[in-house]
Parts: sequence; structure tokens; C-alpha cells
Amino acid sequence: MRTAAATALATALALVALSGCTAMEPVATPTAEPTTAAPTPIAATGDGVLRIGTLAPLTGPSASRGPVQVAAVEIAARDLAAAGGVLGAPVEVVHRDVGDPATTTAEESFADLVARGVDVVVGPSDPGLVLRLAPLAAEAGVTMLVPSSGSAAVGAADPADVVFRIAPPLTAQIAAVGRALAADGVESIALLIAEGDEGAALADALIAALEGADVDVIVPAPLSAATRVSALARELLEPGPGDGEEEAPLPVEAVIAATSADLAPVTGAALEAFVDAGLDADGLWLLGDSLVDYAEIVAPGALEGAYGVRAGADVSDRFRTILRQSDPGIPAFALAAEVYDAVMLAALAAELAGDDGGPSIAGSLRAASADGVPCTSFGACLDVIAQDREPDYDGLSGLLTIDEAGDVADARLALFRYSATGSPERDGVLGD
Repeated sequence: MRTAAATALATALALVALSGCTAMEPVATPTAEPTTAAPTPIAATGDGVLRIGTLAPLTGPSASRGPVQVAAVEIAARDLAAAGGVLGAPVEVVHRDVGDPATTTAEESFADLVARGVDVVVGPSDPGLVLRLAPLAAEAGVTMLVPSSGSAAVGAADPADVVFRIAPPLTAQIAAVGRALAADGVESIALLIAEGDEGAALADALIAALEGADVDVIVPAPLSAATRVSALARELLEPGPGDGEEEAPLPVEAVIAATSADLAPVTGAALEAFVDAGLDADGLWLLGDSLVDYAEIVAPGALEGAYGVRAGADVSDRFRTILRQSDPGIPAFALAAEVYDAVMLAALAAELAGDDGGPSIAGSLRAASADGVPCTSFGACLDVIAQDREPDYDGLSGLLTIDEAGDVADARLALFRYSATGSPERDGVLGD
């Protein structure tokens, strides 16, 4: 790998050029590094009954997302009971409201769940709340299974290894896009990020994903209100000669935007500037908080054909029917598959460990999801365990390999295309 120093462009480009001779195959998402997924021996702390608590938004600004998560857990618990229970006993479920992130409802609800003896908490999905509750979970010996992807900061704030994400985080998503672009023959990618640790983590993830590929990764100075977007676009699309010590960067062929929500106007202006400077809109990729509606920000047609990627599995018609049978008033279905799979993984981890305690489940979650015999239901996975083999649970949300960081590394990603109005529309799955 060759690394170039920061150039003296007016936009303060920091160039990291990655080269190699290994051809990359098309992949939808990055594959976890091979690991030994055997359960970690941990002293038993359970009492014979797996208790699962939920922290779903039942009030507050995200209240519409809560009912389906409650229903998904209830359905999973019934499926576990139909298969004979976990360690021979029915699962107990306790639901609590995570509330508005501006309040202390989350901490109060978590304390109540701990008082009721839960071993696993499914939720919350808000990354800020995960950061607040992670140390409480570590102290209580409770495993947290987070249905959504969240930020890079979530993994960094979990030294006790008690937080596991059931959807690929933004770092995994950006690596997936980078690999897909490399597989399509793109030789130079620019990454637009916001100031802070999150942006730095995303840059590191993209660089690591493309190590060994003949791809230049160019990370300009973080976007801000002061960024001269037209100059930035011109310099990336028409770079000047090298300085004699470092090779000149290649003209950028694709731009990945993964900034922050408050930078949407600047991000939109930057993307439009790239198109105005000659980049085809289908060379633009938007992730995380950059994947928003730009209808009021960019000119009509400016982003038509641009791509977006988001974590989150589609909910099948069959599962929608089952969910509505459980709660006919469900207004939305986001994260239903991930929540269901979280319960199944916790149950299988308990079976592998022979103990329903939170630490035992945390120690066996990776073994329940990788390097074993593929199975798609709790009953089928129990059959695998009965043969003294390890299961590889693949659930409603897709492949669920949990990596060393506690993140799902190979789930499917939803693909979006931007319309002429500047709005993202669902367009299948990345890699299909």
C-alpha cells in the first residue's frame, strides 16, 4: 500500500492512495475476518429462564416505530415456545418504553428491566441512547442487542463487549459501497465526511476495505458551511500534477457522501457541484445522514440517478401478515426482522452456553452466527446443536455474522436511486 502525504490544495485534500494487484470480486457487503467462533467459557449466572426486555419507542418522536418491535419480540417468543423453549423453559418477555431521548425515560426503564431480572435487552435503536445505556448494561451483566446500525461511536464505547448490533453499522456500509465500486472498475473515490471522530472512523473503514485494490481514496477536509464546494469539485475532478515526491491523484470517478444531518444543505450543494463539474450523477453514493430528500436543496434533475444505501432488511409479506395478526394497528415495519433475529440469536447463544445469563449469552453470540452449519430457524439450529455442531443462524434480516467488534458484518443493504425531484426511492438490494 502506498500512502501520500496531504497535498497543498486550497481544499486541504488528504490523499490516501491504495494499490495492489489482486482483483476484487463483486460483493454486497464486507465479509468478516475469519475468527474462531467457539463460545467463550463464562461462569453461569442464569436461573434457568431466559428473560428478554425490550426498550422500544412507545412515546416520543419515534413512537410510530415501537409497536412493530414489541410485536416482533412477542412473535419470536411464541416461536421459541413452539420449539420447546430455551433450555427447556418458556422465554419471559418484559416491554418498556425507551421514551424521548431528551428525557431520562431510557435509564428509568432500563433500571426497571434489570430489577425484573432480564438477561438480554433488545434495543434501543437511537445511538445516543445506546451510548448512555452501555455502561449500565456492563455493570448489570445484561447483554444489549441493538436492532439498528448506529454510529461508529457505539462500538468504541463498548469495552465490556455487551453491545451487539443486528444491522451493519455505517462503517460496514461504507466498506460495502467501496468494494462494490472497486468491483465495477472505479479507480478513484472521494469521501465527503463531517468533522469529528465519526468521519475519521468512516475514512479508516473505507481505506481498510480497499487495501490491496488499485483504488485511490481521497478524503478532503471535512465539509462545513465554509467549504467552497465548486472549487472542491473542480480540484477533485481535474487534479493538478504531482509535486515530484508524490504521484498526482487520479481524477475522481465516484463520490461517497456520509456527512451529518445538519450539513444537508452543504452536502446537497457539494453533490450538485460535482455534477455541474462533469461527474455523472450515478457516480454519487449517499449513506447515513446524507441519504435524505434534497428536493428543496438542489435543482430539479441534479441528482437523478445518484445512489443511496441504508441498513435494514425488507419485511416479507408473510411476516407483515403475522405482525398485523399480533397487532393490527402497527403503523410501520422498520426493524421488525432485526428485532426478531435478535431474540433468536439470544436464544441460540443461551443454548450453546447452556446458561441463560447475560454474560454467557454475550460470550456465545458470535458462535451462534458464524462458521457453523447454516440454519434458518430456532428448531433447525437446535438440531445442529444436538449433533454437537455449531449453528450459523441466518435469519429474516439475512446473513448475521457477528464480527469481533460486535457488529453484523454481512447483512444485506437496501439500495436507493434518486429521482429527478431529488428524492431517494427504493431500488432493490446492493449487489443484486
